[in-house]
Amino acid sequence: MKPSSAVMPVALIVLAAGAAAYAFLVDRAAISDGEREARKRDVLPSFRVDEVRRMELTHGPEVLVLERGPDAGATWMMTSPRHERADPAVVDVLTRELEMATRVRDVPPAEASGLDAPRVRGRISVGAIEYTFVLGDDAPRPAGAAYMRVDGEGTFVAGRSLCVQLLRGADAYRDRTFVRYGVGEVARLDLRDSTRSLTLERKGTTFRIGDAGGLRASRTGVDRLFGVLAEMRAESFLDDALADVATAKPTLTLVVQPRDVSRPRITVLVGDRCPGDAERFVVVRTEPERMSGCVAKSTGLLQGALEDEPADKRPFFVRADEMEELRLESLSGDGPRVDIARRGAGWRERAPEDRDLTGEEVDSANALAGALSNAAAVEVRPGAGQAFVARWRVTAVRTGTETTEVVDLASPGSDGTTLAERADDGAILRLSQPVARHFEPRPIALRSPVLWQPSFDAASVIAIDDSCGPVPQHLAMREGLWKTRGGKVAGAAAANGLADTFAHARATSWISEKDDGTFGLSSAGSCSVTLTLVTDDGGTRRVGLVLGAAEEGGVYARTLDSEAVFLAPAALGEIAGRPQL
Repeated sequence: MKPSSAVMPVALIVLAAGAAAYAFLVDRAAISDGEREARKRDVLPSFRVDEVRRMELTHGPEVLVLERGPDAGATWMMTSPRHERADPAVVDVLTRELEMATRVRDVPPAEASGLDAPRVRGRISVGAIEYTFVLGDDAPRPAGAAYMRVDGEGTFVAGRSLCVQLLRGADAYRDRTFVRYGVGEVARLDLRDSTRSLTLERKGTTFRIGDAGGLRASRTGVDRLFGVLAEMRAESFLDDALADVATAKPTLTLVVQPRDVSRPRITVLVGDRCPGDAERFVVVRTEPERMSGCVAKSTGLLQGALEDEPADKRPFFVRADEMEELRLESLSGDGPRVDIARRGAGWRERAPEDRDLTGEEVDSANALAGALSNAAAVEVRPGAGQAFVARWRVTAVRTGTETTEVVDLASPGSDGTTLAERADDGAILRLSQPVARHFEPRPIALRSPVLWQPSFDAASVIAIDDSCGPVPQHLAMREGLWKTRGGKVAGAAAANGLADTFAHARATSWISEKDDGTFGLSSAGSCSVTLTLVTDDGGTRRVGLVLGAAEEGGVYARTLDSEAVFLAPAALGEIAGRPQL
């Protein structure tokens, strides 16, 4: 091959590379004819929200500069006239408006007023493209529109919604949230007033009171506190000098330490009422960036956090829907055991039998998990030095984290309460008798909530005997009417309502295999409702309930043909006690 022929391909490669580099470095900074034609009615013909890097809007003496954060994500910083985080939601509204804004109509430059002394001067960087524009006077039509010129793109009338966004001052883009960390991002929180203080320190997924060795803080209380912090926003901004006067003797001081040590701590002061506004209080964030504003409601709720009892009175931190496995067992080795684990949308029983629970039994398993999760102690105290002999143990495994929680229970005391020891923090909890019953390993807890086998329809009820009202009643269906023994016509709506309620009655939860005399089912205050049914073969059948003590938001009950005790809805007891005449 001749030397000259070998050179030509190399030269072509160099030229091609140069052309590609030019296209990348130069052409990408320009708007193509194709883009301009495709978006010829758009205010900005080539605009991609995720490529916006910097926006500068000048309103008279104020220069607002918004710059995308270093992560190139949703974080925006205001670098002028202040240096602080911008509200990403408000910035997003601006960028979306710039992306979607269209020209109302093009106008000759001579007809556009106010462009020489514009209300807004703008400079926006989108990738390698930089737009510069001015916004002038209002246009005569449509309402709220204004004259606008984008350099290189002509003069036109911009619509009202774009004008509103471009005319917003710097305060509109300031992040109004005083505490930007959520509950999962915080390592420690200190809250104090002139006489009291509260410290919450993280340990794993929970917070402890005082330090990592303290009692576990209430999950509900912690969530409520952080909910208040998230909603503590400046409704209006305040001059720093005025805010310093109002917070010279703060009524509350809040310090928040993040888990990520590279991120700054936050200190917030709550002071007096805002000048001229008795409904709001002055709040100042002194670090990391200074912010002063007027806040409503949140300050009073923060004060309430100091007044509440912060220690967790619940044996379990895990919520019912987070329970992956649940085990209740006797520690004597020969007692009953209940062991279930989630399987899809249901539960699998592993003890006392190995089987999948039926749909109705799944409801009972969910009720058991809910009763354990929602249980609350009468009191809670540190367990150091406390003598404790465990009789039962309940173990719960949390979904996802696979965190295991263990609660041991002693035998009931003479006062009917039961002591429980929480392994998580060593706390001793005193449980009332109704609450402690759910922690005992009872296989009946997994029984279907259906009471009647076989089920029956309210229309088959031909007689009602109800001893739960002011006086015992007997009603019988005669000639299509409910009548008393003496032949008096009773209220059809009340009698039919009672029959229908009992026909569809279900157990809220099963409590015990038999009545031990503590449920009020055999005491003077008990009562019963018996229904006589006509069967398909022309015979009759009697079903009914004995109702006992009102407890746990319901009433203890058993069916006439069983000793098993369950908790019935309170409404069932209420309707049983109503006169039917």
